[in-house]
Amino acid sequence: MATFRQHLQRAVAPVVVAAFIAVSFLALFWIVLPRPLNVKVNTVADQTIIATQTVQDQEKTKEARTAAAKAAEPVYTYDSTISGKQLDKLSALQKAVSATQTEAESDAQKDFAAAQKKNDQAVYTAPTASALLKAFKTAYPKADNPFFYQFSDRFYRQLFALDKDGQTALFSAVSRTVSAQMSAKIAPSQVDDSRRAARLALDDAELVGDSVQLAHELSNAALVPNELLDAAQTKARQAEASAAVTPVSIMQGQVIVQEGHMIDATAMHQLAVLGLTKKNQRGGSLVAFILFLIIETVALVVVLGQCERNVRTKNAVLYGALMLIMTGLMLAIRFVATTGGINLALLLPVAMVPLLLRSFVGRRMALLAALMQTFTAYFAFYSTTGTIFTGGTAVVYLATGILCVMIPKKRLNDVAARTAFWVLGVDLSLNLALLLLQGADFTTWSTWRAFLFVLAGQLLGYLLALGATPYLELVWRDDAVFKLNRLSNPNDPLLRRLLEEAPGTYHHSMMVANLSANAVARIGGRQMLTRVACYYHDVGKLTRPLYFTENMPAGFKTPHADLSPEESAKIIFAHVSDGVAMLKKRNMPQFIVDVCAQHHGTTLMKYFYIEAKNADPNTKESDYRYPGPKPQTLEAAVINIADTCEAAVRSMKHPTPAGIRQFVHNITNERITDGQFDEAPITVAQLRAVEQSLIDGLASTFYNRIEYPKLNEADGETQTDKENEDGSRTDR
Repeated sequence: MATFRQHLQRAVAPVVVAAFIAVSFLALFWIVLPRPLNVKVNTVADQTIIATQTVQDQEKTKEARTAAAKAAEPVYTYDSTISGKQLDKLSALQKAVSATQTEAESDAQKDFAAAQKKNDQAVYTAPTASALLKAFKTAYPKADNPFFYQFSDRFYRQLFALDKDGQTALFSAVSRTVSAQMSAKIAPSQVDDSRRAARLALDDAELVGDSVQLAHELSNAALVPNELLDAAQTKARQAEASAAVTPVSIMQGQVIVQEGHMIDATAMHQLAVLGLTKKNQRGGSLVAFILFLIIETVALVVVLGQCERNVRTKNAVLYGALMLIMTGLMLAIRFVATTGGINLALLLPVAMVPLLLRSFVGRRMALLAALMQTFTAYFAFYSTTGTIFTGGTAVVYLATGILCVMIPKKRLNDVAARTAFWVLGVDLSLNLALLLLQGADFTTWSTWRAFLFVLAGQLLGYLLALGATPYLELVWRDDAVFKLNRLSNPNDPLLRRLLEEAPGTYHHSMMVANLSANAVARIGGRQMLTRVACYYHDVGKLTRPLYFTENMPAGFKTPHADLSPEESAKIIFAHVSDGVAMLKKRNMPQFIVDVCAQHHGTTLMKYFYIEAKNADPNTKESDYRYPGPKPQTLEAAVINIADTCEAAVRSMKHPTPAGIRQFVHNITNERITDGQFDEAPITVAQLRAVEQSLIDGLASTFYNRIEYPKLNEADGETQTDKENEDGSRTDR
């Protein structure tokens, strides 16, 4: 076993993945060698043609996205200043007309006065509309007043024909109407509606004669959209609508044309998208298989990348070995199935691989295996698609794999009943429901045969997984029971060193182990693993044992007295990182390493923080918090509380059950409030159960001992020698 582990540790995950993919290719490529497909439109299909891969229909997708973009509503931006600008234009036009008339009349009066001096019989001639129009255009050129030139000469002749009061009434009515209409948002498509509404309003105004028509023309010119097209946002909305269109795809397993049916233009288009209509077409299925292997490689590399570096190779070997075993079983079924038995693929023990990977690696790897073994089956049974391996069989495979992931990540033998519930109970019930949905006739032998094949396959996978678990544990798991038993031996070099160099820490670790193991057992956690992890959680103190209170001899001056709070905090912080480094060097189980790293979480080192804060008010609290991470598991959360409570209660001068209860309760609430358990899968109810367990354990361990009197020889009075009083700080 030691030799195997040494070779395994020298291997690298990429090499293992490459070897697995190469063997998979060699095992299956001969099955998926391409076969030409010669079909023509408006001919009868001599076989049922099924899509062997999922392909996006680029042409249909483009059409759908273009249509969605065109259907997107334009985006308009409301400009509240446009109303004022249009009213200003009306006001400017009114003033220009009035000024033109005033000036023309003034000139006419001057001419009349001059004429009277020459001839008493002279007659006053008022300016004509044509003359006023000419004077108006001269005074107000188009380049400076484009709004004025939206109106015809007829409009101005009629306007100049009105008297002052008529003009004032006209412009007042139009201004009120325009202001009312433009107080609301007017999109370009709503301008005509707004103008019609304005005309109706002006018809009700007290205007007479030509004033009504003039008012209509003025309002038509003044009413413009106050919601302007936002080209950038409109383009963005169109792009968003286009992107929201689900790509049109031809799904793997989709029936393109049934045997005996006419091949129409739609079917030919789908076959063209699949690349099956090219002359001398070759390599489609082989390319699909290669693509599948590439996808599996990428997915496997990604999942392995999410694993801890030191277990990637092991996980890759386990995944590859189990998947190759499953591929071998598929090929065996394929060989047997050629002689008959259309449902033999249901005998495949598909539960075995996801169950073992869920137990030994994790949920992602198990799900990946469940998915990939289903797709592998499509290629392994490729030549018999539609007979041995069907869509219903694929559903059975996927459902089984997904249900295998529902079990907790524990030894399968410890959760055998729960595993049977999901893999046998729920899975078989779903398969029964599927048969009923498909309208299966349970009076026929073929239906019962299919159901019995499913039952046999699930039962076989369940039993194989349970049977293989103990053997895989011996080779694979660092935290197997035999490993934990060896690590719990007091003669372990690290524990022996802890006992000799840091006896106080050793005793503290044993106490925390007892408290934590009992508390974890009460809430259904891993008791043995928790106990052993506690033995090693403070090994980092071996680097500087005398800097921790529990290791200081009586009367020993604490070395922290000569250090600043910042320096002391760094030393205390270091026991976590030093411990992690020591455990990794010993190749300890990852859980034990994690507990060492997480047993303080990101809690505040209050003692030194208060000292530093008193000395420097600008001290940052973050500088006196442990680096973490916070507890990630239920067990680590329990140890986090137990470690603090044991050390603190041990330092009490007069521990009482009531005092212990209050202290443990306060610590638990404080950690919850501080968010220390936000990343751990532990509930408040479980924390309360842990709290009670710790109270019971601490109260039975720490108590006030009897004070034994002794005679004072000097004055004959008695005094007591109080034992177990330690007023020192717990974190120094």
